[in-house]
Amino acid sequence: PGHDSEVLLRPVCMVPDPFRGGPNILVLCDCLKPDGTPVSTNTRAPAKELFDRDLAAEPWYGLEQEYTLFNADRHTPLGWPVGGFPAPQGPYYCGVGAEAAFGRLVVESHYRACLYSGLKISGINAEVMCGQWEFQIGPAEGIEAGDHMWLARFIM
Repeated sequence: PGHDSEVLLRPVCMVPDPFRGGPNILVLCDCLKPDGTPVSTNTRAPAKELFDRDLAAEPWYGLEQEYTLFNADRHTPLGWPVGGFPAPQGPYYCGVGAEAAFGRLVVESHYRACLYSGLKISGINAEVMCGQWEFQIGPAEGIEAGDHMWLARFIM
């Protein structure tokens, strides 16, 4: 640390940019040391080695990402009263109805942006808590599942 901070970027996945459109792209990169070996925090490199051991098997993977949307105050989950708690579970469980689907516009916009980018996003759904959602990536083969998850997180 401090004597050699150079990190090389190697593109590993490129998709159309849903924000800028046109010829613009989003690029996911591996981070490498100047000698070409992965930096210590690059967990993608060893995962890819595992996935590449038997490409003929065509392994399919599915991943999900849960998240909670917050109000601009950065403390109150979307749909919660400021400084309080929502009503007991029931009416808003899994976001059924306009009065219970807090953040649906954000969720749908994210879904469309991922589709535009060609990511293998396969679903979205509201979760148990007000403002809590998830999306699913897959089925995707091998490391592509993880690559698409990272790009979907960036888009979010």
